[in-house]
Amino acid sequence: MTRLVEKLTDGPIDIIGDIHGEHQALLNLLDTLGCDPKAGTATRPIAFVGDLVDRGPDSPGVVDTVMKLVESGVAQCVLGNHELNILLGSRKEGNGWFYADPSDHHQFIEDGDIQQRPFNSVLATSSQAADYLDFFRSLPLVLAREDLRVVHACWDSEAIARLPDHADVRTLTREWSKAIHAEHKARGLWAREKAEWAEFAELKRLDVPPTRDLEAHAIAASERQSNHPVKVLTSGREERIPFENMFFVGGKWRFVKRHNWWNHYQEQPAVVVGHYWRRRYEAVIPGKPDAWATAAPTDWAGPHRNVFCVDYSVGRRFQERAMGTHTQFRGGLAALRWPERTLIFDDDTQPVATTGWSG
Repeated sequence: MTRLVEKLTDGPIDIIGDIHGEHQALLNLLDTLGCDPKAGTATRPIAFVGDLVDRGPDSPGVVDTVMKLVESGVAQCVLGNHELNILLGSRKEGNGWFYADPSDHHQFIEDGDIQQRPFNSVLATSSQAADYLDFFRSLPLVLAREDLRVVHACWDSEAIARLPDHADVRTLTREWSKAIHAEHKARGLWAREKAEWAEFAELKRLDVPPTRDLEAHAIAASERQSNHPVKVLTSGREERIPFENMFFVGGKWRFVKRHNWWNHYQEQPAVVVGHYWRRRYEAVIPGKPDAWATAAPTDWAGPHRNVFCVDYSVGRRFQERAMGTHTQFRGGLAALRWPERTLIFDDDTQPVATTGWSG
């Protein structure tokens, strides 16, 4: 059984954002931070915010490196939604590497035409996959200490209060999902949602956009997320959007968007998350709402300016490569140094000061 809420290491610490299989970027960043993953040593402790895997060229390399650092006692890591998907056996765009599926691909629009490209990811062996499942099951959902909190997507005191002290996160997630599904079936919501899916190719094809609002799906999708404590912490709460604002990302048409919980966070400890594809050099995904919108890409957020997203869209590099870019990427892998509140990127060794802090 895993302790779902663990104590974050005391003292100065480096908090590394979503990696998404970008192993070379991780090695570059660790070198700048003074960490030797082969030796399992670091000049200061490291915390990973999760989403180690998927889409990038070498997810196995990333997991092997992070596992080594965690086992050496120099790093901690929380569970991200991409690791949770793998634990649940949920096949998603970009996680074919885990299932040794070279046909895994993504869809995008280029010059008005729909394109498909393989992810070209290193594939896990069956032995590696078994080890990775064990590692993911060992990860907590929350790391916290008096001044600082780390969670993948959302600090939600109500969701955290519902967690047992110890649990198998896969079993717990499935139990809560089954309870929500049973309630949807009892309301007739599930039957209506299935019919909507069938009408538009299960919402998985970019060339089959829904032509009307899918009310049952929008309601059910929001509730599956926002009423589920594990999913709240790993993916955040979600809310409906108008039909005209629907968007396609992650291999699916979306009728909900991420709730900006950080604008309502009233507690004193600082919170650091990943998950939200923050902009660096306007690194946006066309058609996708910019969930983490601050005046500057280095700003702290929230009413007390003490919440920070350290995900700077390194996970978008697969798409940039598909369109011919192989250097000078717009997104980057970042580490937030605490208590200095400075950023280090994988492709720039000079520290960047964060802005707007008033926590």
